[in-house]
Amino acid sequence: MFVAAKNLFRKPFDEGTIVKLKLYTDYLKEWAPVFLSKKVPIWKTVQIFDFFAGQGKDSLDNPGSPLIALKVIRSFEKLIIERELNVVLHFNELEEEKYNALVDCLEGCEGNFKIKTYQQDFKSLFNETYESMKESANFLFLDQNGIKEITSELFAKIIVLKQTDFLFFISSSYFRRFANTPEFQKHFPFDPIEMQNIEYYHIHRKVLAHYKSLIPIGKTYYLAPFSIRKERNIYGLIFGTNHTLGIEKFLNVAWKNDKLRGEANYDIDSEKIDLQSPRLFPELNVPSKRDVFEKNLSLKILGGEIMQRDDAYLYALNEGFLLKDANIVLKKLCIEKKIKSVIEYISADLHKNRQNVPIII
Repeated sequence: MFVAAKNLFRKPFDEGTIVKLKLYTDYLKEWAPVFLSKKVPIWKTVQIFDFFAGQGKDSLDNPGSPLIALKVIRSFEKLIIERELNVVLHFNELEEEKYNALVDCLEGCEGNFKIKTYQQDFKSLFNETYESMKESANFLFLDQNGIKEITSELFAKIIVLKQTDFLFFISSSYFRRFANTPEFQKHFPFDPIEMQNIEYYHIHRKVLAHYKSLIPIGKTYYLAPFSIRKERNIYGLIFGTNHTLGIEKFLNVAWKNDKLRGEANYDIDSEKIDLQSPRLFPELNVPSKRDVFEKNLSLKILGGEIMQRDDAYLYALNEGFLLKDANIVLKKLCIEKKIKSVIEYISADLHKNRQNVPIII
């Protein structure tokens, strides 16, 4: 067995866990109103699945993911009643001691929504509840200890669901540490030598590339990472959605938490950029990730590969950037008279503004 489970709740949350829970909180606050605030709801049933819920809080009573979800949903109770919505919160914890603590933690938390608790193996519960996901809007939180649960088969089942966003936590360092073991190879057929040669801080980017490779050709699906350093190990979140609104909202959250690159709680490219004390030459204050993005988008536009405004925006989202970042490139090319003005620039809600706006060279 290449994964050793740990009880993360025997002490206060560490800095990495706090970062993870903040991203979870921030995104839930963006996700919930999409389905609970519409005057005419598209989905009458809305579900949140927390498959590795833990005890609900740490030793200092700081809220874990179950209490965070409850707080967010409770803030929409009035609308849940008015819209006659069926909101269900699913909390699962396999370990008996932690499950009992979770049940105690949730006592008295009932409201105008349903709370369901389980003490089941993840895969069994996922398969048991999967059919219900086809008839509702869903948010899946998979906060596993290790890497083995999110297999290619399970990933394939998630991404075909109509209105389902997911956020899963994965121990990225394990991909390097256990890459040559038989059990690892059974789930993740990575080249062990290649894994050892990857820059350690970039390991989560490789994990993201693996899941991107599992998306069928011709299917539109959006993934984004957020790397988290906890002591000497690299962990990470991977977010997934089939809608541009979902990826816009997650990237807004990611850039809010990492203003330089939108993908880590540490200097992932070891560039030592300090926005409070910028260097003498402005170009040294621009992260290489942004520089590469802007150069590549410019080349794709001038080379005729990207000919529509919306395609420039989609390229930005797929590269982990915001619509406004694509606008910077478009406006610069316009100022340099390399393209004609796009005129209709937008910075949010691409799904509401899908138009065939040509980029004319």
